[in-house]
Amino acid sequence: MVASKLNFFLIGAPKAGTTLIHSRLSEHAQVYLSPLKEPNHFATDIDPAGFSPAFKANLPGQLDRYFGQKPLKSRQVGFVSDLNQYATLFDQATPQHKVVGECSTSYLWSTEAAENVAQAHPQAKILVALRNPLDRLFSHWQMARKYGFTDAPLLEAVRDDQAHPNPGWGKSELFVEAGQYASGLRRWQARFPEANIKVVLNASLNDPATWQGLADWLGLDGPIPGGKNIPANPAGMARMPGLNHWLTQSGIKATAASVLPSGFKKKLASRWYTTKGLPKMSQEERAALWPFFEQDIKETESLTGLDLSHWQV
Repeated sequence: MVASKLNFFLIGAPKAGTTLIHSRLSEHAQVYLSPLKEPNHFATDIDPAGFSPAFKANLPGQLDRYFGQKPLKSRQVGFVSDLNQYATLFDQATPQHKVVGECSTSYLWSTEAAENVAQAHPQAKILVALRNPLDRLFSHWQMARKYGFTDAPLLEAVRDDQAHPNPGWGKSELFVEAGQYASGLRRWQARFPEANIKVVLNASLNDPATWQGLADWLGLDGPIPGGKNIPANPAGMARMPGLNHWLTQSGIKATAASVLPSGFKKKLASRWYTTKGLPKMSQEERAALWPFFEQDIKETESLTGLDLSHWQV
């Protein structure tokens, strides 16, 4: 049964290093993590039926087709509501796996995930990756622009998102909300013992001591492997942002991706996207966005006991 296996959840935040953590932990012989990195099963307040057309179009493949594969292949994201399908994600876990779990970046934002996980797996360990919210937002905007969710400059994109008439996961970008951590932390801290929650900062992921501390906390024998440290969504931008945005919003890009051979798609992507001339966040932009996060950072600092003074503008 799933309930007898799962004992670990990496809950976010998005663009804070969860893919790197998932990748490195997965290489440890005593760790089994879901091949579908983000099943989002316990975020029951997120309804895929309400996703924007662009978000729906960019979700990879149908879940039924995915779960028809044996063995299951690695995949970044899905929204798995069916309990039997969710259980299938952990079929390959064995008694040698001291840590069995998954990583869904929606769980920190979700208002229902903490309660749902606590009901099903009250002894689980909860790992939270946090990042300077201004840097997180900028990385989020870069990804959204790369994949055509927006073609607006940073501050305009944030203003548009804040004015969205029906904000939510998969409905709007949540540029600001996904970097406001305090309310999510409170939900998880209210449902799990202090010893079962660990917070790591994105900026510390290059420090071997961070990984040793994580291995000790999880009770693993031996160090966590170094990993390839290859980001799942590397920074980049489309050479024609306006056209890229239109192709995404119209669904044409997703339709083409579903029929084109993978080799051809890789060649096309290498020509469609570029890493040259990527913008950097200006001090003026940082100052304009700072008020969204100033109070939340103080609250996050209090909740975690961490010194976050280096996040100050």
